[in-house]
Amino acid sequence: MTYLNPIAIFWMFILTAFILHKLRKKKTSKIVFIITITGLFLSTVTPLPVWLIRNLEQHYPVYKPSGNERLPVLVLGNYHADDTSLYPSQKLSAQSLQRVTEGVRVYKLQSSCPITFSGFAVNDKMSTGKVGSEAAVSLGVSPKDTIILPAPRNTYEEALAYKKRFGTKNKFILVTSATHMPRAMAVFQKLGMKPIAAPTGFLIKEGTKESVYNWWPSSMKLFYTEAAMYEYSAQLYYKWFK
Repeated sequence: MTYLNPIAIFWMFILTAFILHKLRKKKTSKIVFIITITGLFLSTVTPLPVWLIRNLEQHYPVYKPSGNERLPVLVLGNYHADDTSLYPSQKLSAQSLQRVTEGVRVYKLQSSCPITFSGFAVNDKMSTGKVGSEAAVSLGVSPKDTIILPAPRNTYEEALAYKKRFGTKNKFILVTSATHMPRAMAVFQKLGMKPIAAPTGFLIKEGTKESVYNWWPSSMKLFYTEAAMYEYSAQLYYKWFK
């Protein structure tokens, strides 16, 4: 998400305003500076970042099984660290771990089922799919139920790999982060598959003392802004070019 980092964008605009000021284009410099401050205010003070994230997360509810149907599960990858001093669950990024634990929850709800983990290998070492499967086994999943897709590097490649291996005829449970779920569902459905959403890793949660829609300055809102910018831009990319 670095290319959409709000902090980096902020400093780029500040630098641009400074250069314009030095070039004696003071009016343009002032406009750029005002735009910069306005953007910082919107992304760190207003409820806008919360609304943007919540709009993504509320597309699909938490998964609850209906009937006794046993469906295969696909857990999409995120990232992991190749740190040999850590156990598999500790190597996973926060998002990856949330996805794996949700996959395990769904697996146990169904009293076992095939569960697939996807994700590529960084630096030609162990793939995120492999690390995810090992973490799941440590949480109680039977090794014989795990399947690994170690090659996909993004959501579109994950969908293609799953389609190639399992086809499009049968339904399956798709596990990924709640903010990522609308894009993931759109990609899989566009390729003719029948995913059932099982979102996890919700960023916006009710039940706190304060309203989630507040006007308090917060670094967390900056994080929400970055996550929202990434997802909405990725949705447009997949819609136009995939």
